[in-house]
Amino acid sequence: MGSTVASPAMDRFTVSDGTDTATLTGDPEPPGVELRRWAVDLDIAANGTDAGTSDERTCRMLEAATQAVSMQGGGRLEYWIQKAGPQSDKVPTAAGFTPFRDLLRLRRQLPALPTDLVTRPFADDDATSFLAVNNAAFEWHPEQGDMTLEDLESRQSEPWYEADGFLLHEVDGEVAGFCWTKVHDDDSPALGEIYAIAVHPDRHGTGLGRALTLAGLSHLADRGLRHAILYVESDNRPARRMYEGLGFDREFTNRAYQRIVR
Repeated sequence: MGSTVASPAMDRFTVSDGTDTATLTGDPEPPGVELRRWAVDLDIAANGTDAGTSDERTCRMLEAATQAVSMQGGGRLEYWIQKAGPQSDKVPTAAGFTPFRDLLRLRRQLPALPTDLVTRPFADDDATSFLAVNNAAFEWHPEQGDMTLEDLESRQSEPWYEADGFLLHEVDGEVAGFCWTKVHDDDSPALGEIYAIAVHPDRHGTGLGRALTLAGLSHLADRGLRHAILYVESDNRPARRMYEGLGFDREFTNRAYQRIVR
């Protein structure tokens, strides 16, 4: 294998053989976490080189990424395949990775059923209340859980962010749930997304999640959008049942693979 280039300040490593490249990005190291997560992104050149087939070179780069993490003291490598199919497991498993997470993308036409749920846009002084609901509802979630004010502000600094699409619902003056929407203007035609939705655990079983979803879909339809998507964990059966009941169909599956080295 050719070279490994490290950027300590960014906790980022690049492994290349001159044709293909693996980039590894490490999560921050909070106290008490035994195995650091390293996200693996591959850039595999088009077929036609003398280095082998795309599958063979992908396998080699995953193995090289594993070796690079091992040299940094070990950790948990995470590699995603978008739109996974029946043969998607072949190459990662040959490189010692195992599938561990399926993220389903669901889609439906707009408009949806109306709702009379009262919501309002996010305001700057809602940050603490939002974080309390979010972190209680997503305690288990690897990306949405443990969100900090800095994380929230980072997402709100993205070009797609609009406060009008960040809908909050209050009960007795306190935030009880939210539906955060997103518009993909770079798609043609533009596409709406239920980006994040949650109900405080104290309000589970009240039908608020369904009503918030409909409120988000109504907002997207009012923007003139014709379709909406959302992502849901394959093992989140209650959420899947709710979304299917609202007319969402599975569009494709993104699959994550991991390998642990010490």
